[in-house]
Amino acid sequence: MKRFSRAAVLGATALAAGLVGTAAQAQVEIITVTAQKREQTLLEAPVAVTAVTGETIAEAQIRDAADLQTLVPSLSVGEFAASTNQTFNIRSLGSSSFNPGVEPSVGVFIDGVYVPRQGASINDFLSLERVEVIRGPQSTLFGRNTPAGVVSFHTRQPEFEFGAEGEVTVGNYNARVVSGTVTGPLVADQLAFRLDGSINQRDGFITNVDGREFNNRDRWSARGQLLWDSGGATTARFIASVSNIDENCCAAPFSNVAPSELFAFNQLGAVVPSGNPHDGTTAINGPLRTQVDTWGLSAEINHDFGGFTLTSITAYQSYEEDQVIDADFTTLDAAGARQQFQEYNAFMQEFRIASNGGENFDWMAGLFYYNNELTFQNETPYGSQLAAFANLASSLDPSVAALAAALGLPAGSGIPAIMNTIIGGNNATGVGTLFPLPSGAGALPTVPANGYLGAGQGLVNETYNYDTEAWSAFGQVDWRVTDRFTITAGLRYSRETKDYTPNVTINDPFSALNAVQLGQDLRLPSLTTCAAFPVGDSCAFFVPAVLAAGGAPFNPAVPLTPAQAANPAINFLLPLIEGSGLQFNVVNAPFTPGSRTDENVSGSIIFGYDWSPTLNTYLSVGTGYKPGGFSLNSNSAATGLFQFEEETTLNIEVGVKGTAFDNRMVYAIALFDQTNKDFQTEVFVGGGFYLDNAGEISVRGLEVEATIAPTQNLVLAGGFTWLFQNRYESYEFGPCPRTSSLTEPGLAGNPLFADCLATRVNQNGFTGRFNDLSGVDRGSPEFSGFLTAMYTQPLGNGLELRLRGETSYTSSQNLNGALAAMPSFEQDAITLVNGSIGIGAEDGAWSLQLWGRNLTDETYYRGTFFSVGTIGPSTNSYPSNPRTYGLTLRARF
Repeated sequence: MKRFSRAAVLGATALAAGLVGTAAQAQVEIITVTAQKREQTLLEAPVAVTAVTGETIAEAQIRDAADLQTLVPSLSVGEFAASTNQTFNIRSLGSSSFNPGVEPSVGVFIDGVYVPRQGASINDFLSLERVEVIRGPQSTLFGRNTPAGVVSFHTRQPEFEFGAEGEVTVGNYNARVVSGTVTGPLVADQLAFRLDGSINQRDGFITNVDGREFNNRDRWSARGQLLWDSGGATTARFIASVSNIDENCCAAPFSNVAPSELFAFNQLGAVVPSGNPHDGTTAINGPLRTQVDTWGLSAEINHDFGGFTLTSITAYQSYEEDQVIDADFTTLDAAGARQQFQEYNAFMQEFRIASNGGENFDWMAGLFYYNNELTFQNETPYGSQLAAFANLASSLDPSVAALAAALGLPAGSGIPAIMNTIIGGNNATGVGTLFPLPSGAGALPTVPANGYLGAGQGLVNETYNYDTEAWSAFGQVDWRVTDRFTITAGLRYSRETKDYTPNVTINDPFSALNAVQLGQDLRLPSLTTCAAFPVGDSCAFFVPAVLAAGGAPFNPAVPLTPAQAANPAINFLLPLIEGSGLQFNVVNAPFTPGSRTDENVSGSIIFGYDWSPTLNTYLSVGTGYKPGGFSLNSNSAATGLFQFEEETTLNIEVGVKGTAFDNRMVYAIALFDQTNKDFQTEVFVGGGFYLDNAGEISVRGLEVEATIAPTQNLVLAGGFTWLFQNRYESYEFGPCPRTSSLTEPGLAGNPLFADCLATRVNQNGFTGRFNDLSGVDRGSPEFSGFLTAMYTQPLGNGLELRLRGETSYTSSQNLNGALAAMPSFEQDAITLVNGSIGIGAEDGAWSLQLWGRNLTDETYYRGTFFSVGTIGPSTNSYPSNPRTYGLTLRARF
């Protein structure tokens, strides 16, 4: 078995795996990658690709994909709500994981097998050989869902020499990690095996008021492989894997508690949030749990026919996830528990033939088939205290309090109580039974038995069956025009069909209220306002009567006109109902079964020129594609977008790669201009998720990576990504920060949100509040970079000292997709420092490492959102992980 490679350990990331050569002359070893589905060195591959070796990942104590971003500046990984809600972004482009109907823009592959959901790739890395992050659209060779790029994991194959490795880690927060691998022959030179296993457990970073711990780790995984070598032209690799996650994640303490919510918390006896997500505490009374079970089988068979090689990859994957989350993140029974279940079974088959190297031409062609059957269920009923909470929180609004007092309601009465009273009075007196309602509505709404926003109302259940069938044909040719000049061209034809069957049950009488109709129809039943009390149709009209009592020139006997009823300056029910932020659902939306088929031709052309053995350049033009689909989220009714269109990408890129100083330095530079059309986006705006095709996004940037070995014992590596343009070129109907009436600081009076002050009709014919974000910066970090140093020092007697330092930097950003201008959404620049010191055998037989991550205990928000079910501008945030440290013992045999 291959022993622990000193060269690989020395490497930091990116272009280098380590050092080769003599002590007198250190050289950087270049990693071999398969970014073009052929083995090439990083310098030969005419694409922007970063590779990180498995040894580097182990040495840096990277345990999941979220940690990987510290070594790949163009990659960012978010984790929200649950352990599996991870989103991969490359060059700031990626897709939300909250809507299973929206598939990733960054394709994830494990040993050539496409992973349908990014949450299925987050478990601990087992026998990892390397990770390749390929930037820019990769639809020609990798296929579906790669308009932003690819993250490709490559694991170590079985070996025909017996060997074993093991690792034990202990750390603060009671961290315990045990992992191991064993490999060897079953039949000499013909059949070999590898078995991997890992257990990762850790206490939580956040303690709840009842003593429960959140943001913990409790996961295990196992993997078995067989490698068959015929001794001739055929090899076959079979892989079986299984994993489990059972964690209480992810807590989102309040980062801003508005006065309205603070008042309600105190009045209802709730634990008042500290407003500081970094103090390690939270206060909820419900569950916060994610359980995931996955398993998969794959087979890769290669047969060499002499002039070309046939490759077949067959895979089947199963994924099952249960989430139960206290959706209001408080000790109140307000929003209730959100329960979600997701299951899919996916089958993939790829056939590929590739030339074995010609004098002037290399070529590749293939067919790809994919089938996925997905079921998604969700329910979020209202709790028993939502109405009381909404009453108290809204009662602080002077206009609400005045109206409640005028109706004779006690102090603390708010919007739900007002609507219960006035609509209930209209119901009791039979308004609309003698004369038609002025709005033309058939009848007034009826107050539910337990009042508006009562327990059990809300999203009772939504269930979706979502089947995908896709196939594609692709090809690529490399033409070596001269010894130095190569042209690479490729095309891919894709066809994908999605079948969608929804079953949505919403019982939400308050969300069904139409403020414009009620402004015309409601009356004010009382002894003094009715000509023949209790005959409701003889009473004064409610809104005109209230306006007249305040001195406005309205006749209580005359209803509002349609134009007056649609004017929030006249019809105060509009801000009271539709501007309250309490209409969480769209009732009676047309959730109907559907089917759609998308076809696409993607391609790329690359011009590569080798100026010398140490300098290569390339110019590439490539397109990317992600099919359209159906929303698996009832909140989509808020914009009328139940079906979204395909997303396409055009990327123009110039790259330079080379070595310098007698191969002691390697570097790569890429300058790119990337445009995404109909970008599939999803933004949480307080009442739910806003799904849309953003018109056009333009991202332009510069990427630089370099590794240098000043001496035989020291390796320095670094890189950065500078996005000097990152904006919406066109996005006429973008999201407003919230569905409420923009009274919070930073929104009212801000010209960026001027369009949110009035309703408009969007491209789907839906009337609502939308913001024209055309020409506006997207709020992503402009700059991110890293720097690492690895130093080794022989100690004699076969021992070696290893020192590693690592820092990463991310510039400021806005954490809200609607660009809300509030402090809890404005994340300052982040600098993280990691490091380790270790001692071990020079041949890698054993090592002992003392390590630490986030050594300066930097605090920042990984995400922020408007609090669920609140009136004021309260926010919740996902806090960063604190400083962690530990001791790792590794052994290899």
